[in-house]
Formats: sequence, C-alpha cells, structure tokens
Amino acid sequence: MQATEVSLQRPQLMNGAEALATAFYLAGARVAYTYPITPQSEVMEHFSRYPDMMVIQADSEYNVLAGAEGVLWSGQRCAVATASQGLVLMSEVLWEVAGNRLPLVMGVFNRGLKTVGWCLGTQQNDSLSIRDTGWLQFYCGSAQELLDFVLIGYRLAEAVKLPTMVAGDGFYLSHEREEVWVPTPEEAARFVGPPNFGLLPRGGEPLAFGGVAPPHRYFEGLRRMHHDVQRAKALFEEIAQDYARRFGRLYRLVEPVFTEDAEWVFLTAGTIGGTAREVVEVLRAEGFPVGLIQLHAFRPFPTEALGEALHRRDGSFVPHLLVFDRNLAPGHGGVFAGEVRLALSLQRIPTQVHSFVTGLGGMDVTPEMLERAWHHVRHHPEPREAWFLAEEVME
Repeated sequence: MQATEVSLQRPQLMNGAEALATAFYLAGARVAYTYPITPQSEVMEHFSRYPDMMVIQADSEYNVLAGAEGVLWSGQRCAVATASQGLVLMSEVLWEVAGNRLPLVMGVFNRGLKTVGWCLGTQQNDSLSIRDTGWLQFYCGSAQELLDFVLIGYRLAEAVKLPTMVAGDGFYLSHEREEVWVPTPEEAARFVGPPNFGLLPRGGEPLAFGGVAPPHRYFEGLRRMHHDVQRAKALFEEIAQDYARRFGRLYRLVEPVFTEDAEWVFLTAGTIGGTAREVVEVLRAEGFPVGLIQLHAFRPFPTEALGEALHRRDGSFVPHLLVFDRNLAPGHGGVFAGEVRLALSLQRIPTQVHSFVTGLGGMDVTPEMLERAWHHVRHHPEPREAWFLAEEVME
C-alpha cells in the first residue's frame, strides 16, 4: 500500500458487524432503522456509539424497510441491516423500494431460514430468495470487503437508481475480528459524494408514486429496470477503479486467481473463498493446475466477466468448473451453479460445471472437503445436477 493511500485510512481491529456499521456512518447515513435479529443485532448496537446518528427501532423488519423508504423519499441516506427471517418478512416492501427506484443500501448477514427447524447458522438462501426484486446484490468474504462494498454500493445505487444489498456470511463475518483499513471520514465523504436520488416529490409539478400502473407502464418500468441492472456492470467497474485509486483496493465483479492455465477452477461466493484459496495454493504447489474464481456480484450477474475469467492463456477455456454453493434450490441444486450454467450456455463456453451444495445451516466447509470434491471430479469428470458435500459424505 502506498504512503498516500495509508494517509487516507487507518487500520482497526473489528468484526464484520462493526465494519458494516462503520461503513454506513462513513457513507453519510445519519438515520438507521433497525430491528434486532441474530446475527445482525450487533450492527444496531454499534450504531448507538454515534451521538449524531438517529437509531429508530421499528416493531418488525417489515416496518424497518417501510420506515427507511420514507427516509429516502425525504432525500436522506438511511442505514438498514437484517438477516434470515427478517429479510423475508421485508419481502413485500423490497419489491416496492426497487420499483420506486430508491437507492437504499442494506447489509445482510446470511443465515438459514426456518425450514426443517430453526437455524442460526449461515446459508445464502435468505438473500437469494429476493434475487428477482430488482435489488443489486454483492457477496463479501471478509470484513474489509463488507466495509468497502457498502461505500462502493452507495455510489453505484445512486448512479443507477436501484437499491443495493451487501451480503456476508453470518457469524463467520459478523462476529470474527480482523484488521480492517478504514478510510478517514473526510476521504470517505469525498468518495461517496452528496446524496444523488434523482426525482423525488418536492412540490411544484404534480407527481404520482405507488398508484395503479396500467400494463404498458408496468411493462416499461420493468424493462427499464432490467437494462439498468445490466448497466450497473460497467458503472461498478468505473466506481471500483476510483475506489482503488484512492484506497489501494481494487474489486471486480469476479476475482480470478490462477485461472490462466487451470484445468480445474473452484468458484465460490462468501467466506468459502478463503478456504478455497488455501486449497488451491496447496494443490498448485503440488503441481496441479487449479484456480479459483471468487464471485462478488450476483445482480448484476457477471456473465461476460465470468467468461473472460475462464478464458485461458492459450485461447482455450477451463475444462472443469467446481461451483461450491452454500445454498440450495430443492430439486435443482445450487443457485449459483444454475446461474453459471446459463451464463456459460449463452456464451457457448464448453466448460463443464460441477455443482457441490455444501455448508448448509452453518456447517463448516473444510479444506479436506473441497479437496475431496476436486479428487472426485478428477476421476469422474462427467457432471451431474448436484452433489451434496458434507464432512463425512458426498452423495
């Protein structure tokens, strides 16, 4: 890190919940709507440390988002964080926030939903259940990424006029501490800039919001939303480049590692990426051409960037892609694997996709498990819909 970059930020020891709350404050949010839910509660506790931040506890997560919507209609930034059942309780308002093109930024600590029973462990189905609402979605693998993606997310959300969700694995990120480089308030404010919300009801010319939309207007609104989600890809790259110039950390929609000559590439989203990186480095030291792709963006889905990451130095494509999903679409397999298959099919990329569903409910994903999956693909290269990968079994 260059001396100029060091002068614009300082290292602090913090967990992901503190990093998330700090990022909201640095971005200029001075109102926070909250409701306690594990493992997000520590975010709202951290908000209380700021004397100039108004922290409002609603009576449910539904009203957290409804209240935040009102803050944005007034032209102010608002901090919101939730998890699991809280996120799905917000579902009705999530669609409305996106449809009204309000650039809210929300933090989510992924946690399993109540299905066969209550679950406090991490699982990404909560955020993936809202994938079609129009919210942009980014997945982080460290507390540093959580802080950085919130700041980048504000710039992006207000540029494209769409709400943005920044997600991280519950407990693995929310409660574990690490060194995080924190921009100074002055430099963070310069990067994020003043609020840029676009058309809001300010009086004067009559405007209507939230009424019944005739079919052609409804269709047109969703068509425009679709194209603006796609447009967010290029805008993200521009904003991320500016962030890197200021603070020395460059983020991309996908982060490829050792893919230029790889025969097998792991693809992950979230904290499994750190474990996968360790396994990849060990296997490469043993002479095996293995690589890694860390997926940051889910909406917009980085179709083109993924294709580029799988394009090897010799002009061919990586033969085998092992997708490790901490989520499940029952009867179909991993959610990320399904989207990856579609993206590669659209580009006519012949890479074989091997889907491994693992870590559900917060189950640890160990290096031995990932290496076992790789050994399986080496000896059984024909893919199937999905494999379930646990500590003792793979079926």
